[in-house]
Parts: sequence; C-alpha cells; structure tokens
Amino acid sequence: MNRTNDFRIEWHSLLRDILKNLWVVVLSAISALILVWVAGKSVYRPVYTSSATLIVTAKSGTYLAYTNLSASSEMAEIFSEVFSQPTMREYAAEHLGRGWFDGSVSASVIPNTNILTLSVTASSPQTAYEELCAVLEVYPRISETIFADAIIDVMRSPTVPKGPSNAISTQNRFIFAGAAALAALAAVVVISVARDTVKDEHDFNEKVGEKLVGTVAHTRKKLPLSAALKGKKTSLLINSAYSDFRFTESYQKIANRLSYAHRRSGDSVFLITSVAENEGKSTAAANIALALASRGNRVALLDMDFLKPALYKILGVSVSAQSDFAALLSGSTSLESFKIRRYRNTSLYLALNARHRRDYTGWINSERVPQTLELFRNKFDYVIIDTPPMIFSADVASLCRHADRSLLVVRTDKALTADINDAVLKLTSSGEKFGGCILNDVYSEFTFFGQTGADESGYSGYGYGSHYSKKGKYEAFTPSSAQGSGSDGDGNK
Repeated sequence: MNRTNDFRIEWHSLLRDILKNLWVVVLSAISALILVWVAGKSVYRPVYTSSATLIVTAKSGTYLAYTNLSASSEMAEIFSEVFSQPTMREYAAEHLGRGWFDGSVSASVIPNTNILTLSVTASSPQTAYEELCAVLEVYPRISETIFADAIIDVMRSPTVPKGPSNAISTQNRFIFAGAAALAALAAVVVISVARDTVKDEHDFNEKVGEKLVGTVAHTRKKLPLSAALKGKKTSLLINSAYSDFRFTESYQKIANRLSYAHRRSGDSVFLITSVAENEGKSTAAANIALALASRGNRVALLDMDFLKPALYKILGVSVSAQSDFAALLSGSTSLESFKIRRYRNTSLYLALNARHRRDYTGWINSERVPQTLELFRNKFDYVIIDTPPMIFSADVASLCRHADRSLLVVRTDKALTADINDAVLKLTSSGEKFGGCILNDVYSEFTFFGQTGADESGYSGYGYGSHYSKKGKYEAFTPSSAQGSGSDGDGNK
C-alpha cells in the first residue's frame, strides 16, 4: 500500500455528492428564511424615523452663498452636534408637555455642503414625527446663543413615516438564505474531498496498491421509454441490448485475465466478494460468468450469499426447490435430485438461492461444502462463486480456502480505504489465493472526448448484445449432464 500527500479532487465524486446532498443545501436556505421570520416575530422590534432637511447660511451671506459656503459648512457641522445634545431633547419634551423624550435625535451634514439632515427615531411613527417637529420648534433657543448670525431654513419638512426604518428587506432575507446555502454547500464539498475512499484508479494505486484485475466503466441503466413509464427494472448485464460498449468491454478484459490465469496456473474457481453491500459484487459475478461463457466455456455460477441473495434477481430467473443451492449444501436436497439450471441458450449454468438463510453458519464449514465445490470444479471449465460482503460475514475468509483465487470488488467512493485494506489483509492471509481487486463504477476523466461519449480515439461507445429468447432449462446434476467441454480457458478445444 502506497500513500502520498498529493491533493486531488475527483470531480465526478464531488459533483455526485453535491447532487446527492442538494436537499441539504436547499433545506439550509429554507431554514435560514424560517429563522429570519421567527426572529422577526420574537426578537425584532420595529422603529420609525422621521427626517427633515435643513440648510444653514449666514445672515450676512444670504446673497453670497457660494463665497460663504465654507463658513456655512462649518456652522452646519456645529449644528449637527448641537441637535444631538441632551439639552435639545429636554427642550423638545418640555415643548410637548411630556416628562421624557421617547426617541433619539441624529444629525448629519452632506459632505462639502451646508445641508443638514435631521432625524428622530422612535417606537411609533406618530411619536417620531411629533418629536422632530418639537425639535425644529425649540432649536432657536439654543442656536441663537451659539451663532447669532446663522439662519437655518427647512428645505424638506418632516412627515409621518409610513414604515419601520429597521425593516428586514426581502433582499436581505434572500442574502441571508443564500449565505446559509453557500455554507452548507461548502460543508458538503469539504466532507466529500476529505472522505478517505477510493474515488478513481489513481486513488486505488495510491491508497490500496494491490493488483488491479480490471476496472468496470460507469454506465447508466437504459430502458425504452415505454418500459420506464411502466416502472420496469433492468440489470446491468453484458448480454443486454442496452448495455454500454465500455461496460461490456470492461468485463471482457477481466475475463481475458482470468482465462490467462487459467492457462498459466490452472485456476478455475474464482470467489467474488466485496467490503460492503451495494458495491456491485453480484452484478460483477454474473457478468464475469457471462463473459467466460460467451467464449464457449462451460461456466457454473454459484450463489453462496446466504444473507442477501441477489443473483436470481439480476439474471431474472426463479429458483425451485430442486434447484435451491442452499438446500444442496445443507443436505436437505440430495446430489442426485438437485437440478442445475442452464441460463437461456448459453453455456452458463446456475446454482442459486432466493432467500435469506438464518442457519447457514451451521453447515457452511461442513465437509459437504468442499465436496460439492470440488464436484463443480471437475465438471466445469470455470466456477464463479458469489459470497456475502466481508463486513457482514466472517465466513468469507473460510470459503476462500475452497477457491483458487478470490477477487475483491471495490466500488468507487463507497467503502473507506481502511476497510478495503483490512479486507485485502484478510484475503491475503489465506496464502497466495488473493487474485486482486475489481474497481467498479469508474467514471471517465473530464476530457472533450470523454464528455461526448467517445474514447480518446474519437470513436463513440455504442450498446451491443444479443437477446436470448429461450427460457432456462433444468438439468439433473449428474456426470453426464454437467460434463466439461474439454476446452481451455479461451474456449479452444
């Protein structure tokens, strides 16, 4: 296992996480809007501001406004301080016949002018208006003692405010909601980038570093519109007319490597497992078996996932009492009465089960299991075994003893790197029987050709395959009915 500190972003994984968690981003924005609304109802207190615009001039410079602008600006600055003094509020309250001044007074000068804006902010619009009018009535009592030659004219009279001056605008609400959505999006991005999983082939080589038997290209399940509207489901099989070219070629390349291992060292029994569920191990087992059978080899596909069998669903076949592989291994069905099913008109034979077995731990380590597997080994060119995920079953490692090679299916961005390495360690502890990993659901890189559905040569991928119209047949599992074809790993006699 090799590890580097190179920082990389796998864009498919990041975009997939963003789309998967888009509801979190939307929910954060909605929550922010609700929070603003609740705060407005429980914490927010509206205030109202009435304003007036004043102009300050000197008596001697009434007709020379431009020449006295500097002096008038200085007087306006002084008056802005005067209007804010507590004495002004006391005089205004006295003028109104009140014992207190409810609002607050503020004054500001427009820069480089002699124009002064005077405002009163209070808890009600009427109070703000009345108190501002009172200030304008009483200010001469103070201003005449400061500037006797100053004249203050009202350019814009005060009015009763029509709405609160501290209202939360719709724009501010959406700004707050947008900020919350961006924060949630940033959290999703950070978690996605920091998650220690195998996101692509580069990640696999850096973090796992074990032998890579093959990579399976990402493909979408394709159905005609009429079938999709009826709610029909389809499995990702290489013999489907809707299978993607790159997806099919991925399994053909894996079959090539297993054929090479068969010729080189005689390996014929391959066990398929994964770290966790939903990594595509059962689909991988079915497609590897189909790829080997397409070359004329007699292939047996055994479903030994007694926790959650899925091969019968993937292949679309039923399992009768006479063809139940779990019944054969447990001893409830004899070898003579067991019937193995031929898959359509191929040279693939199926030994499946269709329900969860609570009692499988009692017989999975019995002598009947290796004896049965040895019988399959002798009568078929290849035997593909589907097992439970290693995280749910401790018996996978013991089943590896009966296989020539075990293969670990690793789906991109699924299991943690630490769990993958632990699984590899368990599989390699059985000796030299670990064959390597199959990296599943690998996206193409962001390139021009990759985004147009073509490879680097510019040739577009296309779906191919053949429909099999013949129904499956059952055959008694006897030496005559399950005899090997005598072909080598490539199907050559």
